[in-house]
Amino acid sequence: MQDLNRDQRCLRFLDALLQDLRIALRVLRHSPTFAAIAICSLALGIGASTAAFSLFNAVMLRPLSVPKADDLVLVQPLRRADRFVLFNPLFEALRDRQHTLTGLAAIADQPYLPVTFDDARLPSYVRGTLVSGDYFPVLGISPSLGRLLGPTDDELPGGSGPCSAVISDNLWRRRYEQDADVVGRTLRVRESVCTIVGVAPASFPGHEGGYRPDVWLPLRPLTDRSALESRRMAFFSGILGRLAPGVTITQAETELTSLYQRAIAEQPAPVSTNQAPDRPGDFAIHLAPGAQGLDNLREMFGMPLIIAMIVVGIVLLIAAVNIANLLLARGLSRMPELATRAALGASRARLLRQLATEGTLTVVLGGVLGAALASWAAPALRSWLFTRDPTLALDTHVDQRVIFMAIAATGLAALVSGILPASRLSRVPLYAGMAADGRTNVGSGQRLMRILVGAQLALSLLLTMTAGLLLQTIVHLTRIDPGFQPEHVVMLEIRDEASAAKPGTAETAEQKAQRAVIYATVEARLNAIRSVRAASVSWLGLFSANDRSLNVIDADQPNNRGEARVDFVSPRYFETVGMQLVRGRGLSDRDREGTERIAVVNEAMAHMRFNGDALGHRLTLDYAGERDRPFTVVGIVRDAKYNSLRETRTMPMMWAALAQASYRISSVALRTEPGAEAAVLREAEAVLKGTNVDLMVRRTTMLAAEVEQTMARERLLMRIASGFAAVAILLAAIGLYGTLNYAVRRRTREIGVRMVCGAAPTAVLRLVLRDAVIVAFVGIVVGAPLAIGVGFVLRPILFGVAPVDPVTIIACGALMTIVALLAAYLPARRAATVDPVTALRWE
Repeated sequence: MQDLNRDQRCLRFLDALLQDLRIALRVLRHSPTFAAIAICSLALGIGASTAAFSLFNAVMLRPLSVPKADDLVLVQPLRRADRFVLFNPLFEALRDRQHTLTGLAAIADQPYLPVTFDDARLPSYVRGTLVSGDYFPVLGISPSLGRLLGPTDDELPGGSGPCSAVISDNLWRRRYEQDADVVGRTLRVRESVCTIVGVAPASFPGHEGGYRPDVWLPLRPLTDRSALESRRMAFFSGILGRLAPGVTITQAETELTSLYQRAIAEQPAPVSTNQAPDRPGDFAIHLAPGAQGLDNLREMFGMPLIIAMIVVGIVLLIAAVNIANLLLARGLSRMPELATRAALGASRARLLRQLATEGTLTVVLGGVLGAALASWAAPALRSWLFTRDPTLALDTHVDQRVIFMAIAATGLAALVSGILPASRLSRVPLYAGMAADGRTNVGSGQRLMRILVGAQLALSLLLTMTAGLLLQTIVHLTRIDPGFQPEHVVMLEIRDEASAAKPGTAETAEQKAQRAVIYATVEARLNAIRSVRAASVSWLGLFSANDRSLNVIDADQPNNRGEARVDFVSPRYFETVGMQLVRGRGLSDRDREGTERIAVVNEAMAHMRFNGDALGHRLTLDYAGERDRPFTVVGIVRDAKYNSLRETRTMPMMWAALAQASYRISSVALRTEPGAEAAVLREAEAVLKGTNVDLMVRRTTMLAAEVEQTMARERLLMRIASGFAAVAILLAAIGLYGTLNYAVRRRTREIGVRMVCGAAPTAVLRLVLRDAVIVAFVGIVVGAPLAIGVGFVLRPILFGVAPVDPVTIIACGALMTIVALLAAYLPARRAATVDPVTALRWE
């Protein structure tokens, strides 16, 4: 009997729920404008939140697809409490002596690894990773084919045999078409022939979000012996370990720090070149959770992603508050209907459930549309973030965290926009809805609506302030004169992959001469391309993220020394990039090996080192083979930015003739005729490939785009903030319009009486606009402290603008006031045109 009663109650509940849903659908169908505004507003907030979180999840939260990922740790060396690097000899000492980790693996990523496949004639770039022998054992994964690399594969040549390689599942499918006989095939990595011994599982894309290696190779056999033995050359991308069973991070940190300090003390050569000597106690090992793999991407994009999450969260809250306001206004206007239902026997709980069902259904429809929007927005946001690095392959697929986020966002919106107004309306006396056909004053409901609108305006001010500060930052950056002319300059990032001299030996004069001939031929052919005004090649290039500072000594005054940026360039370099020569001469074709070595310096070096008169001074580079081969300064060029527009201090800079040095080029620049950039790029790539197959192109771009890219983070955040600020302002305006429109309808009789008593239409207009200004003022007063707090949060990103900028605050406050007045104009105009006789008769 009890089961029967329970079943009957359940059926009655389901029947009532279906009835509520039918009524809710009918209400939305009869109010298409309201339904469209509500659903689209929520879809935007929920979709943006979900899209931003999917990217945040991929970069910051998603663990590696390995067994027991929570046991992984990142080994982070510290020097005087700051992040430091770990040199290979010290890594090997830690690896061999420690007992708190089951293994320790060093990783050296090679985003541009030249590989010649056994069925190809020329090399091509793939994403590679050099790993120590414990890499795969530490991760604990199993191959899908063959075997994975182990400690014996990481022995130096002459130990276990030829080089081994493991390829990714993606490369196996893309290049080898899932050939089961791929094991045993070979590929050439620079000068080494490696045998494929296995295929990694498809579930394991790599050890860091965004970086998917195509091939894993043993670290020691493919790394110069000098780098392996050096205590001043660091080349690891990161170090991963796995905690032994029962060992805590604190215990492992203590052991590794002790071993690290002991290893440093055992080696007499200094680890640092700083003047203050390093002591073993200055060093320590910090272990960070490694479930998400290496943290390079998280450090780079963590702050922009967190800010994006905050911004879209605010927009979601504004959208939910806006819908709550509109539902509250509609609910108050439906008091006669609710009162009639109550009179016919509906309980207050039944009415509350009906109103909550209507709000929740609106939110659910918005959530479904938002999920569809997120599937499009996530890849777009990913492309905005990672435009500069084509080697990044971030996986933003929907997992359980993203699903939970979408459900949580929908639930929050339902709570705010559905249940809040329903709960508030349930406390309104139902007899008030019957009186005078429901047109009595429900003051507390209007107060709540004003509070909600004020909250929207406060949050909108916060976003507008963020966008304003970032906009000023970008304006200040764009006003900076870079010191060169980036327009119509195409850039090719290249690498000379020709085999180098063996470690510990110098290149022969014949090798240097051959390279000089190749580079001179490349430059001549590039300058011969149609539509090219000037072309040049260089060791480092401009705005290329390459930055080399060397100790430069005045050959005639050895005490006059200091670090300077040094680049080796071809004769037409300054003409190509548009740098202005202020004194002396530039480089020429006459400056070749065997002639007097010459150099050009910037104004900063001339003033800092030679009181502005640098011409004729002789400079030498302070390292072996260069101290007795001085450069004579023959020209001075205007100061320019080198790698970023944010450079507040111009470093001393020296350019020397590439033909008088043996450095390998990494950058090609070509100044083109306007509109010919694409054609020139194609011809330049063909020239490089046709001249020497070892000159491989990594990336092509425009110099103006590289300069612009230094503001990419600020522009991205500004677009996010300004776009969502515009949406927030629109939603707040809609909310204010709905509130005032409802207030005018509720006060129709009052307005009619005022006008009968002699009130002019302009007075009624001012009355409604005054209400809007009051609401806007309250929102600005509440939002201003929040906006100022945002300024301090953004301080590391801002440039040329203070976190508390009065101009931005006043401008944003004025904008909020104007928006409030515009939103209030239509209700105010409607109130001013009320016919008093009609209003009194209707009332």
